[in-house]
Amino acid sequence: MSFLVIAALLGLIPAFIAQSKGRSFGGWWLYGFLLFIVAIIHVLFVPSLNSSGAAVADSQGPVRDCPYCAEPVKYQATKCKHCGSEITPMALPEPKYNGTQIAWDRVLILIGGIVAVALLFGAMHD
Repeated sequence: MSFLVIAALLGLIPAFIAQSKGRSFGGWWLYGFLLFIVAIIHVLFVPSLNSSGAAVADSQGPVRDCPYCAEPVKYQATKCKHCGSEITPMALPEPKYNGTQIAWDRVLILIGGIVAVALLFGAMHD
């Protein structure tokens, strides 16, 4: 019984990381519950998703939408590579939380909870 509780709590770790990358919390929790070691390694290599559900390409750099055709173009671009319209170059935005950083406070809370549950179940069996 205690194994299931600990596995359920451990499944939260890859689920929270996946959620921060725009992925399904429930699906990744189940994956982490069943195969924690595989899921934690896998989620660290899964790319973040943008708002439309497409994987964010790191090699492309920061992009914005063209005001004429709504296709992605680089901030420094002066001409849209999709429609050929002249566009005004823009300064790069300040870097924001991009979903690949781990929320360490959540991880520490989860680990603390797992340790507390393990200690509680260990004390109950003595």
